[in-house]
Amino acid sequence: MIRRTTINAFFLVCIVLLLTGCQKTPSVKVQYRPGDLQFCGDKALAFVEDFVGRFPERDSGKPNNKRAAEWLKSRFESYGMATGFDRWKVVNYSKPVLLQNVIGKIQGESSKEILVVAHLDQSPDTIQGADNDGSGIAVMMQLAKIFAAGPVPEYTLVFLASDAEEYGMLGTRRYIQTHPEPKLIIAGLSLDNVGKSLYKDLRMDPRGQFRGYGALWFQRYAQAAARAAGNLWIPRINPPVIQILDQAVPVSFMDEGPIVAEGIPSFGLAGWVPPKDRERHWETYHSPGDRIELQSAISLYNTGRVSEALLRQCLSMKRFPKETGPYIYFEKSRQVLRGAPLWLIFILIVLAFFFFAFRFYQQIPGEQNVYWKAPFLHFFSLWLPLTAGILLLYIFVAVGLMDTYHLYPATPKDEPLFQPRWTAVTLWGIGLILLFLISSKTVKKREEKRLAGISEFYQRKAIAMAVIGIAGVYLLAINAFSLLFIIPLFFWTVIAGRKGARGFVDWGLFLMGGVFIYVLIYFFGFVVLRNDFAILWYLMMMFSIQMISFPTALVITGVISAGLLLITPAAA
Repeated sequence: MIRRTTINAFFLVCIVLLLTGCQKTPSVKVQYRPGDLQFCGDKALAFVEDFVGRFPERDSGKPNNKRAAEWLKSRFESYGMATGFDRWKVVNYSKPVLLQNVIGKIQGESSKEILVVAHLDQSPDTIQGADNDGSGIAVMMQLAKIFAAGPVPEYTLVFLASDAEEYGMLGTRRYIQTHPEPKLIIAGLSLDNVGKSLYKDLRMDPRGQFRGYGALWFQRYAQAAARAAGNLWIPRINPPVIQILDQAVPVSFMDEGPIVAEGIPSFGLAGWVPPKDRERHWETYHSPGDRIELQSAISLYNTGRVSEALLRQCLSMKRFPKETGPYIYFEKSRQVLRGAPLWLIFILIVLAFFFFAFRFYQQIPGEQNVYWKAPFLHFFSLWLPLTAGILLLYIFVAVGLMDTYHLYPATPKDEPLFQPRWTAVTLWGIGLILLFLISSKTVKKREEKRLAGISEFYQRKAIAMAVIGIAGVYLLAINAFSLLFIIPLFFWTVIAGRKGARGFVDWGLFLMGGVFIYVLIYFFGFVVLRNDFAILWYLMMMFSIQMISFPTALVITGVISAGLLLITPAAA
């Protein structure tokens, strides 16, 4: 049996790598002139009031959405900028929706682009949408006016008023995907939720859309540019724990997502709320309470000045730092873990599962190793029904039992997220039970010779570890931080089918892994999305619209099946 000391030694090696693999980040040299900053918070506040007063209820597909886009285009033209309009259709809530992007461009000395984005649409649960995202639009438009009136910039500046941010950053995604040369975009900044009086600081969100994490150097330059300007809020870099979770689940909720996913340095700039005001902020987020009365010239001033400072800093740079791959940044010590030491931790996690598979294999008597059909059938009797359950969700969407969405299911606080389609849930539950019953009966009929007792127990463990190791290789290829979700299975490797009083040890190990999984579900369901156990319905929707791709779904169902094999007690 694998001893717990082996697992302890593994985690000790990872901790040593974590502590010794960090490197000092280089200092940041500010090159722009702070005296050049022109952004005015009062003007931005007046723009927000004008914009949301003219165009309330401008969620995607509504008449005011189109009117707002046309008005913004006329404003770009009044600043003397080259403008463009892009219209296309998607399907959301199973209905076709017409979308439109507005692009304003200031041609620079170089064709390389710096992209600034704010979204013109709003949540269907709001009326004015003053903060989300009238505030971002106001900041972006004043920045466009300032730079359009100045000298020709070093790089081309592109200002994108994007549509359908609320449905998966579709406007920004469209801009990136239809760009003739996306490699010309050298940096991107998203502005969203930046004007409330409740904000006392700024935060940076560098999550990519399904892959990637915003370049660290770009975030550090934003901080340095803000410090050089003086008397400004300094944008916050996420603490290490949040960095890990965000990279483990790269599902973006701001327009930086598609930009980061393309490998372009980018982050979203948003207001930071102190703990005492977070409930008030949540009440006025994606709700009719998101009104102009909560907008603040001070918040807009800080956002606009920091954004302008970062743009001027970028325009003054001849070279941009090169960074690749995931990282963990420790801001207090200015240390970063990335590159070989971090990848070695990831690789060790995957190798550990293959090592455990081999160790379990060694526990099986040599003369009995020929009988592997039964445990393999047991694995497939779990994996195939779960996989068929995913296909069943696709069928539900095709026949209209579940809604069709282009990319993301609904928006936070929308009723479809909190009111499951109980017909679909019930049929899916019944279908899954029937699939398991059919699978189980098929396995029993097809079993020929099987091992009894502890030998088959070790076979199951070996198969489960090998499957999880293969899944780990897949995760290494697409998103190494997602290995976080298979770490709980380490606890289950030492479940030994103990009996009597010693059985409590197995229960303890089972709960340790289970609690870890519950904490992750709690974090995303109760803290991030705040839809409590409706997060389970949200997950069903994510699978049904293939927001989680089918290959990834196969890996997830495989890991779940392997986990179930791990906790199967010994028969003797």
